[in-house]
Amino acid sequence: MKKLSIIITAAAGLFISACQKDFLNVKKIDANIPVDLLYSNYPYYQSAVYNAYSYLPDGLNRAMNMEAASDFAECTSVLDPSQVFNLGIWNQYGNPDDVWNNNFQGIRQANLVLKNKPMVSLQYKLDRIIGTDSTDYKNSVAWLNASEGGMYFLKAYYYFELVKRYGGVPIMDTALDYSNAGSYEKMQRNSVDECIKYIVSLCDKAAKIVPVASGNGYDQGLVLRGAVLALKSKALLYGASPLFKDAGATATWEAAAAAANEVIALKIYTLENNYKTIFGAGNVSSKEAIFYKRYGASNFFEFANYPIAFQGSNGNSMTPTQNYADEFEVVTRDGSGNPVSSVPFSWNNPVHTANPYANRDPRLDSTTYHNGSRFVGFATSIIETFTGGTSGLPKQNASKTGYYLAKYVNPTINLNNGGTGTTTAHAYMYFRYAEVLLNYAEAMFNAYGATGDPQGYGMTALQAINAVRGRSSVKMPAYTAGNLTAAAIQHERAVELGMEGHRFWDVRRYKKGVEVFNAPVYRILITKNGNAFTYERVKLEDRTYQSKMDWYPIPQAEITRTGWKQNDGWGQ
Repeated sequence: MKKLSIIITAAAGLFISACQKDFLNVKKIDANIPVDLLYSNYPYYQSAVYNAYSYLPDGLNRAMNMEAASDFAECTSVLDPSQVFNLGIWNQYGNPDDVWNNNFQGIRQANLVLKNKPMVSLQYKLDRIIGTDSTDYKNSVAWLNASEGGMYFLKAYYYFELVKRYGGVPIMDTALDYSNAGSYEKMQRNSVDECIKYIVSLCDKAAKIVPVASGNGYDQGLVLRGAVLALKSKALLYGASPLFKDAGATATWEAAAAAANEVIALKIYTLENNYKTIFGAGNVSSKEAIFYKRYGASNFFEFANYPIAFQGSNGNSMTPTQNYADEFEVVTRDGSGNPVSSVPFSWNNPVHTANPYANRDPRLDSTTYHNGSRFVGFATSIIETFTGGTSGLPKQNASKTGYYLAKYVNPTINLNNGGTGTTTAHAYMYFRYAEVLLNYAEAMFNAYGATGDPQGYGMTALQAINAVRGRSSVKMPAYTAGNLTAAAIQHERAVELGMEGHRFWDVRRYKKGVEVFNAPVYRILITKNGNAFTYERVKLEDRTYQSKMDWYPIPQAEITRTGWKQNDGWGQ
């Protein structure tokens, strides 16, 4: 996957896009090109296709930061948009995560490509064939055909981004001019059920068209079948969840399980042995990677999230909370390091609190830097988050929680090198195989119990969740049929996928928003006494959440323009 520079389109209605961190590199297009030439010209058509991808979420800058609007993280900056969520002062007039326009623009772009694809001519490539070598022409034909499936997928993705926030939205199946309200203001919002079914239907169309693997001219980074099926799995999982069921969705756990099994049945993805590999510089080559956004060589994420002791760290960090750290179990292992048993961490257990980082689920160290963590990269350092420590309060811009983010942070980067710092490749995972297995486990458990497999998929809920817990760098004790519960599955999802942008949405779909988010967030207070430390869990802040916030309000400008009914609790 390469970097998208800029696409300038013509009066036909394609949108201008200048994306500094996107992943597809295309040629600039003259803004005065007529629409018939724009789409009949194959390279220009490719640019229009790449432009449709440019509306995908900015994972490292936006999607992950939504963790700080959950109980799992806190942004150090008081000006971070997540603070607006945490204070409960967002509404239909001002929403820091208002993605309404962006996703409808992406839908329009995909619809434009689908509408104009028949105009594309490959005659010039056919005319260039010399002798019997027609490889370039055949690859272009295959690319052109696959692009249609890609547009169905992107429409499904953008609709899912809308529906998980706003509930039912209008289904625009043609290339309406979204910048012209007159083209859609008479439309009505479709129901949540209609939207989920529409997303699934788009995925089904796309899955029949896009290839299983890249190659033969089909760029790495364009959507593949596994990503399409992963999206279908996620949409049905959400659709079968309590929040969506209460809103009228008819999706079932059985359908969600079947969709997740479609990804598993491809037999092209497996779990990484090393959990950290999934988030490192080479993660696009991971056997667990399904769909991702590549950022190229950069260091903006490290500038924001490095422990403040490192020169150059700017303190705009998203830091895990004690709420998150408490999710990781305490493990007993035998002399060979094999797991024997595990228990939840408890602040009422003096053995646990004497050293809260001893014998924990290894994913805690892979996701966070805490007091005593060994930072190994461009330098080797012991992280100090105790009061008065090199990365602790009251140092300016130090973490307020006592933790720093490690997931996706590359420790080889030297921020002070040459004034601008060294760089390395980054990529954010939209979908990875562990998520699919957890989708499968949740759906199978709710449909058939811990050990049921009446459809003969070859894997039970119990086997799926234990596969995630059992990767060689994690080696957590296996669940049994007797102790696998819905709560255990939700816990495993929180631990495995934490700091990746899932928590904010999972708690909502469970309908636990008020219980979890309208509650205090905690930090760890560490005091150094000689060479010893004492640890205390203390309240960082109270947060505000109301049940109406399970669904975002429709932007007021759209309500005024269309007369649609506003989501419950947000007025009209």
